[in-house]
Amino acid sequence: MKFKLTILKVVMIAYLLFFFVYTAINYSTLVSGEGWGMVAIIILIVFGFVGIGVDYVLGLVIKNKVLLNIIGAILAIIFFLWLWPKL
Repeated sequence: MKFKLTILKVVMIAYLLFFFVYTAINYSTLVSGEGWGMVAIIILIVFGFVGIGVDYVLGLVIKNKVLLNIIGAILAIIFFLWLWPKL
């Protein structure tokens, strides 16, 4: 399958890059105490990979690129509206 750049894929890659950089900068704070901060970061990173997986499955099911991007944008907005209060 050819690599297709979609809105959901771009958003999830940016999301993953943010958390990798955040983890690298704040590593000492995240592992201090009992280490629950690192567990939370790992769970958030897993959500990013799940988003990329959802995008892959949607790409297999939906062949129309416009419809794929619209659905991906809606899913990305829903994801961040759900995630924002937890940050």
